Amino acid sequence: MIVSTIRSQTFPGYRTGNYTGVNGVVFNPANIADNRYMWDVNVIAINGFAGTNQSGLRFKDITRSFNADSLKSRLLSGNDHINSLAYADVLGPSVMFSLSPKTSLAFTTRSRVFANGSDINGNLANAIINGGTATAGVPFTFSNNNMLVHTTGWTEIGGSVGQVLTNKGNRNFFKAGITIKYLAGTADSYLSANDLSGNVDGVGNNYLTATTGSLSLNTTDANFSDYKFKDFFKFNGHGVSGDVGFVYEWRPATDYSMYETDRFDNKYKLKVAASLLDVGRINFNRNSNEAASYAVNIPHGEAFELNKFADKSVKDYKTILDQSPYFKGTAVDNSYKTTLPTTIHAEVDYMIGKGFALNAAGQFTTNKKSTLALYYYNVYSFTPRWENSLFSIELPMSYNELTQFNAGVAFRAGPFFIGSGSVLSALVHDSRQADLHVGFHFGMKYKKRFKPDFDKDGVYDDVDKCPGIAGLVRYNGCPVPDTDGDGINDENDSCVTVPGVARYNGCPVPDTDGDSVNDEEDSCKDVAGLKKFNGCPDTDGDNIMDKDDKCPTVAGVEKYAGCPVPDTDKDGVPDDEDLCPNDPGPASSKGCPVEKVVVQITADFKNILFDYGKATIRHESDSILSKAARTMIEQIGNSNFYIDGYTDNKGSVAFNKKLSKARAQAVANALIANGIDKSRIIVRGFGKDNPICDNNTERGRQCNRRVEVVIRNINQKQEQRSIKVKSYGVVNKTPND
Repeated sequence: MIVSTIRSQTFPGYRTGNYTGVNGVVFNPANIADNRYMWDVNVIAINGFAGTNQSGLRFKDITRSFNADSLKSRLLSGNDHINSLAYADVLGPSVMFSLSPKTSLAFTTRSRVFANGSDINGNLANAIINGGTATAGVPFTFSNNNMLVHTTGWTEIGGSVGQVLTNKGNRNFFKAGITIKYLAGTADSYLSANDLSGNVDGVGNNYLTATTGSLSLNTTDANFSDYKFKDFFKFNGHGVSGDVGFVYEWRPATDYSMYETDRFDNKYKLKVAASLLDVGRINFNRNSNEAASYAVNIPHGEAFELNKFADKSVKDYKTILDQSPYFKGTAVDNSYKTTLPTTIHAEVDYMIGKGFALNAAGQFTTNKKSTLALYYYNVYSFTPRWENSLFSIELPMSYNELTQFNAGVAFRAGPFFIGSGSVLSALVHDSRQADLHVGFHFGMKYKKRFKPDFDKDGVYDDVDKCPGIAGLVRYNGCPVPDTDGDGINDENDSCVTVPGVARYNGCPVPDTDGDSVNDEEDSCKDVAGLKKFNGCPDTDGDNIMDKDDKCPTVAGVEKYAGCPVPDTDKDGVPDDEDLCPNDPGPASSKGCPVEKVVVQITADFKNILFDYGKATIRHESDSILSKAARTMIEQIGNSNFYIDGYTDNKGSVAFNKKLSKARAQAVANALIANGIDKSRIIVRGFGKDNPICDNNTERGRQCNRRVEVVIRNINQKQEQRSIKVKSYGVVNKTPND
């Protein structure tokens, strides 16, 4: 069994539940934090209590008026040293709402009437209450009596805040709350006697005699003998008070992630709470016509008849006493303070399971029984209960230092609740306590509602970053990402940031040799190469890949399997361009030795014919000159030529000179006509000079009648060999002049 303390004497049983809504702030301001209600409105709730240390109360006594003014309450009847407590607690329109998951606010109204009776002499009280007509026990003597009857009414207007102090999901849960209240005092009456000693005599017509001591009394405008609802709004005093509370809960690990909120559930297994309530005072102003203090002195043998108080209220007492010579008035202050009934409350609440719980609690008063301090009595309680969001039943059992053991029952059905802390014990025997509470409040409870999961992936929409697409918890409700967009999710992709293909686990097709040609297309995947050769190299850049190139490091041509065109004669002219591949010759003669070109031209110039004694070339020589021109263009295109004409020794020198140059010019013109650039040819006539044969014979003279072509390479300064073309067709080679 768990033993602890109770939050308040008010609303026994009901106050232990978790569905009190805004009313829970009265018991502990921390109760509104993490409340089961999103918002709650109290319409009305009333708690009435009457208790005494003498037996004889009935359940109906809690409905009687607080007749402290005329001392006509049953609380004041009985034997000597009677102590009593009575109060009415009305919770007016109030509202609570959750401002955030951790913070709740409440605004409350409350009206209270509270009456204490202390050390009352029952015989004297009966004599006064009955207007001096008491017969039982008369005469009697009383001595050193210090009795007090004090009743106060006030209205509270409060504001409260409850705050969760720990983060969501913490198994050790703390919350706290505070209430600040404005107090409007509506009524206050007291009657006190100090060191009052004397005798009551006169059976049926009671009177005081041989009485001394002091007496004080006060009452405000409101009359407790006829206290109406409107009296709660007659403000005769003002003050401020406060409540503060803390709650600790131990919460077992429970998964609420599938619900929109966890506020619908009582999540704790064990709860420990403590609060300090009603810390404050009310300042009242004494009414000069209704407040007085007296020194009492009724000599032996003289009498003050008690029938003067018959059917009178405390308001009338001052006039009666002022008119008596036995009561001498003393000065009173203009104002006084009434201290609220401050208490410390604590409780332990243990959730058994399936709605069953045990609550053990205690209340401890902090006020002493001083003249104007209201006070409760210490109470210890134990309350089993069963509850859910709609219904509850509680069985409060308590031990009260004033009324001792009491047992009751309380019910809640939806917004309505009713109960008593003493109804069961009062049904069995006369009780020292009678109490009843009833009330009605309504609000919006948090509901057990599953979070939406639009894509049905088990990740709820409030935390699902991809609510429209089914995903995984570890990716906050999104599918496994595909960072590189290659259609292979990152968990299966070995190359997360680079697009690839499934057969290589999301990586690109490998490029082993790094030549930008993937291995599937690379015919030489271990050696860097070119895309146009399917990844194979062409080291010498000759457009023939190395594997087909017989000379892979030297640029060549396909015709020679990648090797350079050969230069057999090593003359620097490749064989494809060398007309004489086996004989070295200059490039100007396309690789042929000049001598060979001369031989060729000589052969081509054979049988050039002129008309006799003239410089006219006969037509049958045209093809010879055309062929010779082609050889001179194609084979020695970079050379210049001297066309030199010669004659025999017949005729005059002048004639022979003229004829030899004219014939040379005729040959030059024919070559120009066949495509040789004019600038390449210089014509010269030498006549009979430089004979190459004997002019004494016909054959020799014929040999000397000739045209010679002297070839000059533009890159050489010396003339090479000349080609001599005879007019009758014989061409001989001669050394240069």
